[in-house]
Amino acid sequence: MIWLWTHLITWIVMAILVLLVLFTDSNTKVYEMITRVLYIVAIVSGIFLFGHAWAKDPTLLIVKIVVAIIFIALIEISFAKKAKGQLNRTLIISVIVFCLVVGILGMAVAGGLPGLRF
Repeated sequence: MIWLWTHLITWIVMAILVLLVLFTDSNTKVYEMITRVLYIVAIVSGIFLFGHAWAKDPTLLIVKIVVAIIFIALIEISFAKKAKGQLNRTLIISVIVFCLVVGILGMAVAGGLPGLRF
């Protein structure tokens, strides 16, 4: 169960840091680096959760993994565009939408709130 909470908290903190990078101009490099470390934590905790989630719903799990990878790619693209001064509204909206979709899929895979059913 610790891995589920670690995974959830990591994604929440990562989402907050991404928003800070996209909507502020101070400490963005620090936030970007912390976000990249959190990718590793999310991936490792996801690997530990894989067996449980696969047993519940393998199709939904695969969809969540693909959407999460796209979300991470969009984050990196937005970081690069922000550094070049080319960040646009469409990219910001895409990052926010994919963040929400990953969260919804994650809750669906976990069966609701962590600890209640997993």
